Amino acid sequence: MDKKRKLKATKAKKVIPVKKVHAKKEKKPKLPRSDYVYIKIEDCIDEEKDRLYLFAVILEISSPYKMNDKFICIAKLMDKTVNPGSEKEFLNATFFARTKDDLPQPTKVGSIIRIHRGYTRDYKKGVQLNCDVDIKSAWLLFDPTEGVLPLNQTGKKFTWVEKDNARLKEIRQFAKEYFAKNVLTTISLTEAMNKQPNDFDPICIVLDVKKKDEKVRYLLVDEGKIVKLTVDQGRFPSVGPQDVVKLRAAYYVDKSFKEIKFELYSNMMRIPKEYLNAKNLHSALKGKKVPDEIKSLLEVYTPEVDKEKVISKVSANKAKAVALKDLLAEAAKGKQKFFKISANVIEVGPKDSKEWIWVADTKTKELQKPDEVFTKGKPATLPAGKEYVYKLQLYVKDKSVISDSNMYIIFLCTIDGKGSDFINIGLKREKPTEAHYKALKKIYAAMTRPWNTLDLCVEAVEVAGGQSVFFVVDTQLTI
Repeated sequence: MDKKRKLKATKAKKVIPVKKVHAKKEKKPKLPRSDYVYIKIEDCIDEEKDRLYLFAVILEISSPYKMNDKFICIAKLMDKTVNPGSEKEFLNATFFARTKDDLPQPTKVGSIIRIHRGYTRDYKKGVQLNCDVDIKSAWLLFDPTEGVLPLNQTGKKFTWVEKDNARLKEIRQFAKEYFAKNVLTTISLTEAMNKQPNDFDPICIVLDVKKKDEKVRYLLVDEGKIVKLTVDQGRFPSVGPQDVVKLRAAYYVDKSFKEIKFELYSNMMRIPKEYLNAKNLHSALKGKKVPDEIKSLLEVYTPEVDKEKVISKVSANKAKAVALKDLLAEAAKGKQKFFKISANVIEVGPKDSKEWIWVADTKTKELQKPDEVFTKGKPATLPAGKEYVYKLQLYVKDKSVISDSNMYIIFLCTIDGKGSDFINIGLKREKPTEAHYKALKKIYAAMTRPWNTLDLCVEAVEVAGGQSVFFVVDTQLTI
């Protein structure tokens, strides 16, 4: 037993491990941030290169959309070395990310982008710049005309040195000068209607934006045509009335050419007012060749910049001018029944202007809707003893007293002939047509514009309880 133990002990001593010594690898020194080498687009547009650093102007860009397992957006980039007007017009660029929010989504044409660690690859007989934020690339997005802080970026942090201020200033100055002297390649809404391309890129002015349910409808116009565009809410939150916009990849919905639609990759970007495109469109809309329908819409939807616009006139000169907050007190005195007020219309009830028109029996005063009178087989004009009347309510605020934020109700009811001169859409005794309803819609839009004012003559009418309500009389809309 002792011998065996000695043998085991001896054996154990022979297998003591020997520790290996590894030589330490020398770390490559990191380049200081100021040593990043920025290039111009002309330095990379003809060959494949890696780890590129550059500032560029976004000429156009698609909305983000999903392809395979990633979101992408496709852009055209330019700088003073490569731009429309030079030998090569732009550099194609594609951005990749796992989430849509990691892609640049500029809201203005000419936005500035800084790209780090981009790379170019062969693409359609040229090269394409790729920026894949899930691998190594990064970007910063800047406004085209102002600000030194990025509007958006990849990641939570970014590097920035003093030289970057000069780079941003230089390319922003180039963009400012370029867009002030040059126009974007686009097609008018009328040309697109006639030529019917697969998709088209027009420049328009946004006249109106309406939200309903989960959708937003834009009313767009250029110097020759009016169209409507409906998209999901939240898609273009920065676009509002009076903005000049460039549309990318729009499609006509049908042969009526009154509506356009967008695909997922379609986009709408604002054009700053300093750009030549914006100035040209504003000038064109003042031209003599603009259709009357467009001129009429512009009058309704375009604010008066230099002065307020009064869109009604009062024919009762003896009406006493009072503030809205004093109407009830003045009416209670019993000395005066007619008053003159100045108001901004906040809303009209009913909101659907078609519901303003009624048909009244001249004897019984019984009211019917036009569709109830003009049923199938009935005559095309009002029967004897019937007449059209208007019934609506104006929810208004006082224009003459800025400190008064209260809302008041003014009524219009022409059943007894009073106030019958307020609305004139050319409706005689025929069945109301689409043109009549369109005219009422225009009146609704004009009355509810915040820059339009109504001068009104109102009559105090006593109701149950001895209180007065006020009806529009002796007033005519001038739109």
